[in-house]
Amino acid sequence: MSRDAIGLKHAGVPASLDDHPWDSEHWNETAGHRLKALAGLLESPSTLDAAAVDEFLAPGFRSTLLRPEDLTERAVPPLTVRRFDGPPAAAEETGASAFADRLKSLVAGVPDAREMTTLIKIFRVSTDPPETTARLELVARNSEVSLQQVAHWHCRWETDAPGEPRLASVVVEAFEETTTKAVRTFVDATGPLLDKDPAFRGQLAYGLDHWVARLEQEYVFGPSGWEGVAMGDANGDGLEDLYVCQPGGLPNRLFVQNPDGSLTDRAAVAGVDWWDQSQAAVFADLDNDGDQDLAVSMMWGVLVLANGGSGAFTPAAAVLSPEGMPYSLAAADFDADGDLDLYVCCYAKRGTAVEQRFLARPQPYHDADNGSRNMLLRNDRSFRFRDVTRASGLDENNRRFSFAAAWEDYDNDGDLDLYVANDFGRNNLYRCERSGHTTRFRDVAADAGVEDISAGMSASWGDVDADGHPDLYVSNMWSSAGHRVTYQRRFRENSGQRAAFQRHARGNSLFRNAGDGTFHDLSEPAGVTMGRWAWGSRFTDLNNDGRDDLLVANGYITQTDPGDL
Repeated sequence: MSRDAIGLKHAGVPASLDDHPWDSEHWNETAGHRLKALAGLLESPSTLDAAAVDEFLAPGFRSTLLRPEDLTERAVPPLTVRRFDGPPAAAEETGASAFADRLKSLVAGVPDAREMTTLIKIFRVSTDPPETTARLELVARNSEVSLQQVAHWHCRWETDAPGEPRLASVVVEAFEETTTKAVRTFVDATGPLLDKDPAFRGQLAYGLDHWVARLEQEYVFGPSGWEGVAMGDANGDGLEDLYVCQPGGLPNRLFVQNPDGSLTDRAAVAGVDWWDQSQAAVFADLDNDGDQDLAVSMMWGVLVLANGGSGAFTPAAAVLSPEGMPYSLAAADFDADGDLDLYVCCYAKRGTAVEQRFLARPQPYHDADNGSRNMLLRNDRSFRFRDVTRASGLDENNRRFSFAAAWEDYDNDGDLDLYVANDFGRNNLYRCERSGHTTRFRDVAADAGVEDISAGMSASWGDVDADGHPDLYVSNMWSSAGHRVTYQRRFRENSGQRAAFQRHARGNSLFRNAGDGTFHDLSEPAGVTMGRWAWGSRFTDLNNDGRDDLLVANGYITQTDPGDL
């Protein structure tokens, strides 16, 4: 099922539009087909001329410049970013020849491009009058420069004449262009670092479809690709190593880093290559002996393994999760007693559809409270862990299909607070309220303005404005189908829930810490909502300039339309 089909299903619209026809979605298919064909002309600029574009334009067609002239520029070496801050210009009558020139102007800075790709998706639609707003993405490279553009085109259409609909006007409402000089900011090093390892060649190099067709059902192989990784120094040599969790039926892997940067699987030698379903892991010194132990979330609960000091692990504790399968782990010393504790995010209750790899049925969808309870495991030394969820106050609002959590002292009072990203329903911000030797938490997300009703996947803390107060980034889902459907007048009419569903489809969120216990939503002004189907997100200084950048991992399984990712 594609991402847009899932977006429609979550919004209460059948994935198959034939089941319940929505005129707006049928119009989206028609207009989208025309826009994709038009955008495809950009991939062959040498043949882009008046004759090529004329069939797309109605008589009297009008447009703005497709690459606006008034662009603000900021250089962050090796990147140069140019952005149009609006408001949109007035459209002027544009013949086919002039419009072809305006299209070619988008890639004029990359002559003789050896790579050229375009993607266009409609995220607003109207049938009366026939209008669409689409997001155009363009990437072009030659030997000297790499260019990426993102633009929002508001299109009016002429549909009265027979045949395909034609564009009556195109107005550029937003535009951003990023260029870099003959330097790839990131280089894929997977092959050079892992290709020589048999575990990688024989297991990880294959896709999920390969293993779905080869593993028995009893392994409970989950073909969704949500298993996590953990990074830490497993063998005490000062180099970071990588632990890879795997679906049921495939052994987990521990890739130990060699001095030359290459990686070698040592999972079997280390005793961590079991075949049971594993969702997530974390390296942490849980017994205060100076080496990195390993905690892994399994189908049944959490397995804790002690590090012998040289990268050999032995099981030291097993904590059952009574209601549902744990999805992720976050380690921190919440009670300031000198050892690291574990917060365990759980998702659906056992026996529900999610465990069988189908869509869950959270109730209600936008404010679910029927998921599995998360757990706070207090470290009582010697690998003894006690569930203190209720005693610490963390059982408040604790059934919300949680994906991930992040610790941070957001109010700068000296103790750690906790943010929990929930897939369905509202997110939690648990403020620590310590009195003497008692540590309790209270959910203040609503008062702080960070409930973020959306499909929460992960959370990361960072100081985006360098004011000393931790800010918050939450990854969610940006859905073009959700944008289109939730803004239709007929969608959940008179239900009072339309705004919540619109927020669900908006995408990722950035909250600036005001320093008074509240946060301001900067998501749209900062331009950080569009992270596609986002999973992990992380604040980190990618270019060593002393400022926090954002890295967002995204994508999902798909079928006939890979463009949905």
